[in-house]
Amino acid sequence: MAMTRSTFAGFTTAQLALAASQRALDVTGQNLSNVNTKGYTRQRLDLASISPTGASYFMAQTDCRVGQGVEMTGVIQIRDPFLDIQYRNQLAKVGTVDAQDSILKQIGEIFDELDKTAVQAGLEAVVSALKEMSQPNNSNQGASDTLVRSSFETLLNVIHEHASTLGTVREDVISEMGSTDIPNINQYLDSIVELNKSIKSTQILGGSALELQDQRNSLIDELATYFPIDVEYEDLNLGGGIKVDTLKITLKGADGTKYVLLDDANHGSVSFEAGADGKGKVSVTHITAKNADGSVTMQGPDDITDNLAHGVLKGNLDALNKSGGFDDPPSDFNGIGYYEKLFDSVVNTMVTTLNDLNIAAGGEALFTTTTGATTGFTASNTKVSDKWVNGEVRIITAVKNPDGSDAPDDTTANVNVLKMIDALEAKELEFKSDAADNPNYIAFKGTVFGAYNKIGSLQSIDRKATDAVLTNRLSVLNEIADNKDAVSGVYMDEEVMNLMRYQQSYNAAARLMTTLDEALNTLINNTGVVGR
Repeated sequence: MAMTRSTFAGFTTAQLALAASQRALDVTGQNLSNVNTKGYTRQRLDLASISPTGASYFMAQTDCRVGQGVEMTGVIQIRDPFLDIQYRNQLAKVGTVDAQDSILKQIGEIFDELDKTAVQAGLEAVVSALKEMSQPNNSNQGASDTLVRSSFETLLNVIHEHASTLGTVREDVISEMGSTDIPNINQYLDSIVELNKSIKSTQILGGSALELQDQRNSLIDELATYFPIDVEYEDLNLGGGIKVDTLKITLKGADGTKYVLLDDANHGSVSFEAGADGKGKVSVTHITAKNADGSVTMQGPDDITDNLAHGVLKGNLDALNKSGGFDDPPSDFNGIGYYEKLFDSVVNTMVTTLNDLNIAAGGEALFTTTTGATTGFTASNTKVSDKWVNGEVRIITAVKNPDGSDAPDDTTANVNVLKMIDALEAKELEFKSDAADNPNYIAFKGTVFGAYNKIGSLQSIDRKATDAVLTNRLSVLNEIADNKDAVSGVYMDEEVMNLMRYQQSYNAAARLMTTLDEALNTLINNTGVVGR
């Protein structure tokens, strides 16, 4: 005969089922209440069947053993580690082009020629004044010379303003990196370490710390926008059945080098400095070893400026440090320096050509730098010469004979002015890089007007290309985010169905307890009463 089970074992089974259904309803309620909470990860109650007690020597071979109910093994987050890796890698890729696109947009606004006071309009005013000066019936050369000089002063004022604004873009990027990006990174590292400590303390006391893990994951996602990272989780067994999570975050260099930024309760740091040339440098102090006493060995700061594969830092550094074809060897991005040097080349070629024409005709330089030099012109240091302003120098209208003697006014009158007009409007010039840059690089061949238009058109091309890459990478990021949400996000319809399911389970468990109570009542009060 089979052994009769414990009278109250069924009640225990029903009680465990009631408790499990109640806790499942609690978890579902937590999910529903956080359906709009940013960074929240869907939670699930894990259940396991309680197996029968072990075999006994006195058990009958015909005994049929049944499990002893349900056990709640814990509340977990539903996440896909592979999707987390994909998402964070794509965040870094988006960060690169997003930073570049933002800077190119600012540069584009500088060279927007819709403004009537822009450089293009200034050049046209200069040419118009020169043409007025070149008229054969022009009887007042002094007034014409003043008009041309005034037109050049207006043009140079606009050029100076553009150069200053372009310099402000560089200063803003440097300021953003020094006062926002780098402090944010170090703050994220510090906050993650504090969360690691809180999570560990909670887990030691038997808690799951799921909400703290959500906060930590959100910070890790923010960190991933700045550079590519690897995130490693490991269970640390403290004994006594207690396990806690440990976390390691590693920065992945473009050449494969790994810099450990954070290891459990310790973290390194990232720093930034700008050079006198306006270029940026990013360094990292990282963990190289974990010692037996729990301390760590640090190394750095190590320069990682050229070893960043993706991220906001790379996008900003590319804009600060790379000048495209002006670099030697040429770099792969037209950053702020490219447009500064191209603008300088346009101004330098224009004023040097006009100075040479005036000097060749027997005059002096019409333009100097702010220090009085007649070489090394840039968009920010070029000015109308003091002598021209004071009337000591003027535009020489006629050219000299090949032997250097003066030609009759009726044969070469205004020829030099016409040459200046031609140099601005029609003559093909070579716009080269400065000797300190790539000496063989010719930025543009064409007219002064064409060279300046080249800046705007090239910026537009660069912006469209970057914008296309950004759109593509955002599309991939959104697709990965949708896949993450499908796994980790809270869907109201699904949770409402879970409510109904767990409610039915709860009702069934309650019905089981009622049925067992009725069975016991029959056993106790109605069994064996016949014949009393």
